[in-house]
Amino acid sequence: MPSTVALAYDAAAVPADIASLLRTLAERYPISPKTKRGATRLAFAPGAAVGTVSVTLTAGSATIAYDTVAHAARGIGALLAGLVKPGKEYRETTTFTTLGMMLDCSRNAVMNAPHLKTWLQQLALLGYNLAMLYTEDTFEVPGEPYFGYLRGRYTGEELREIDEYAAALGIEMVGCIQTLGHLNRVLHWAPFAKCRDTFTVVMEGEPETYALIDKMVATIAKAHRSKRIHIGMDEAHELGRGRFMDLKGHERAFDIFNRHLDRVLGICRTHGVSPMIWSDMYFRMGSKNQDYYDDAWAMPDDVRRAIPQGVGMVYWDYYKDDVEKYRAMIKRHRTLGSEPIMASAVWTHSRVWYDQHTTERMVAPCVRACREEKLGELIFTMWGDDGHYCEMDSSLAGLAFGAEHAYTGEADPARLAKRYAAVCGVDYRLVTEAAKMTFPATDVDAQAILSDDPLLGVYWRQRDLGDPKAWKDAAKRYAAISAKLKPHARITAPVDIGHGYNLAACLAEKIAFGLELRAAYASGKPAALRAVKRRIPRMTKAIDALLDSWRRQWHRRNKTFGLEIVQIRLAGLRERYLEIGRRLDELVDGTAETIAELEERTDKPMDWLTTHYANMVSPAYTGM
Repeated sequence: MPSTVALAYDAAAVPADIASLLRTLAERYPISPKTKRGATRLAFAPGAAVGTVSVTLTAGSATIAYDTVAHAARGIGALLAGLVKPGKEYRETTTFTTLGMMLDCSRNAVMNAPHLKTWLQQLALLGYNLAMLYTEDTFEVPGEPYFGYLRGRYTGEELREIDEYAAALGIEMVGCIQTLGHLNRVLHWAPFAKCRDTFTVVMEGEPETYALIDKMVATIAKAHRSKRIHIGMDEAHELGRGRFMDLKGHERAFDIFNRHLDRVLGICRTHGVSPMIWSDMYFRMGSKNQDYYDDAWAMPDDVRRAIPQGVGMVYWDYYKDDVEKYRAMIKRHRTLGSEPIMASAVWTHSRVWYDQHTTERMVAPCVRACREEKLGELIFTMWGDDGHYCEMDSSLAGLAFGAEHAYTGEADPARLAKRYAAVCGVDYRLVTEAAKMTFPATDVDAQAILSDDPLLGVYWRQRDLGDPKAWKDAAKRYAAISAKLKPHARITAPVDIGHGYNLAACLAEKIAFGLELRAAYASGKPAALRAVKRRIPRMTKAIDALLDSWRRQWHRRNKTFGLEIVQIRLAGLRERYLEIGRRLDELVDGTAETIAELEERTDKPMDWLTTHYANMVSPAYTGM
């Protein structure tokens, strides 16, 4: 719910950077350079203690003492949220000089510039001062028409516009790209064949590789005022094992990696930017199991000495709920010779909605460990693995939670809900009610349910083997979530609660349908089978509603490219229910004796199952 607190300021009496902040925030929030009846008049006092924001409220005026623009903005957020009480100082102190977020714009959903500006406003009021757009190929590179082809790539003009807007809010935009692995959407095109070592990793030592990287770095450097750049280089598991090995034979991965990094650092120096990388490859290459977090990790002394100087190491970790484990990895990173940047996560990857349960369980101990270790820089990543189908506006609840911990060391529920409602414009309880549909809060994976073929039932069978009651319990839970969201389904912005309702309703109906189908098939009774068929229109109607809301929230937030994947997946799912109707008809009229997919049995569950769409929709061969 939008803030009802009105603020006013005298543009001539505030520092220029604060005036810029206020003008930009006024586009969305009740902030005016003119005195208005009932408005709280703002005054600003720079020079507060490092990391501190202090707000005092007396007789219709408020004074914000601050260290940086980000702290001043967070103070404004506290006023809008009604957290500052008259006559009582509101004070917060953070140990972080950088609090940032990284948004994945490479897994189909590329946030459009107007919507991103609304995010930047909200980030500022939450106290963030850095933002990254993770763009593997989704930015325009001059002279390379197939780089980001049909992917919704940002133009240079768009990136500069975003950078300018962020700067007005006191936020540093840092370019975030890939220069080693994760480049399969580039390398599968013919013009980049010489740059290819494997389907995802570039060819070290190949002149065309460095010509391309030079263009990439030049483009990003030109589009951003920041002198920092994130050049990626994570998860290059196949480094040196493709065309490189065919042409040059086997070579130690450490040596290939250091040599490549050194070349890319030279390119960065040419364009006047200071690089950082994801740190995991140095740890994976020192592990027999390629395990980033291997306790038995060891790096040869010659490799440690050969690590190029002048590169920042970003320690990413989204999976730990133990403070001491984070502290141990932070200390291990320091042995590489520099102070790491911490990257935690707001869990959006492989999720249809912000995963509150997992985010809060992992973020709280991570931030605490960083505060105890006195790390200066912390960012929260938001990934889009498997097609970026999350309702991403819901994830701002996670960014609000992370900011509370960064500034106060805790996240008081009442204070968090007030700040979120005022800054993000929607009831925190509605967003977190919808979040209950995400795994593991429901003990079943919502995306896996949605992707699971209703006849083949790859996920259904595995979950059923693990817990025979799982599906009946899940049906009740999703129906309950749907019922709670239904009265609010007309809310489609700033978070699309209506889409959340459609998700929960579709999942509830799909589970109920699956239970009825299997029971009817086991009974063999024609009447039961006919009853299942009569239920199919309810199922397809739920899918149609979900298709509509998915399109609505996608186009409100993203460029159009990438939506086709969601539409193809859901349209395919819809057709499979029509196929079930045909199969039931054949069974009832005697044309068929069985439904082969429902006859297949296994009594031994797998130890683990990757629940991405390609693994759920069918075990059949789907491409390369």
